[in-house]
Amino acid sequence: MPVHAIRIEEHLWLSASPLRRQEWRTITTDLVSGEPPWPALEPCTLVAGCDDRHLHFVFTGGSCSADAVALARADVAQLVGEYVGLIKKLSGGDLHPAHIEPLDMAKRVIHDAGARRLDTLLPDLSPSFATRRRFFSLVVSLTVDTTRLGPVPAHQHDPRHMR
Repeated sequence: MPVHAIRIEEHLWLSASPLRRQEWRTITTDLVSGEPPWPALEPCTLVAGCDDRHLHFVFTGGSCSADAVALARADVAQLVGEYVGLIKKLSGGDLHPAHIEPLDMAKRVIHDAGARRLDTLLPDLSPSFATRRRFFSLVVSLTVDTTRLGPVPAHQHDPRHMR
C-alpha cells in the first residue's frame, strides 16, 4: 500500500486535546484502511499539517522522501465553513427533530462537494470517491477542531421507514 500510515505534524499533535487526537486517529486509520490515498507512490508515511494559509502533506520514507503537496486553505475555506456551520446547527440543543434529517443530508452533500473539490485540487489523490470523502474529513479536522463544536445527535430514524 503506497501510503501505509498517516501522522499529524508533531506541533499540532502536541497542542491538541486527547479528544482531537482520537478524532485524528480515527480519520487516519480509516483513510489508510481503504483504497490508498495516493496509489502511484512508493510505500511511505504521509505527515499532515497546516498553518494559517496552507494545508501541507509531506511524504516520508522510501523513495518519496521530501515529496510534498500543499493546499491553500482559501481553496477549501467555503466548503469547510459550510460543513462546520451545519455541524454547529446539528449540535444546537434547540433543534426540532424534523430538521435533523434535512441538515444531516445537507452535511453529506457538502462532504460530497468537498470530495469533488479535492479531485480538482489534488489530481494525484485516489480516484475513489470514498477515499476523497475520507480525505476531506482529514482536511476539515486539520483546519477546525470539530471536537469543540458540540455533540452532533445520532442519526434519527423514522420507525415508518425501518425494515
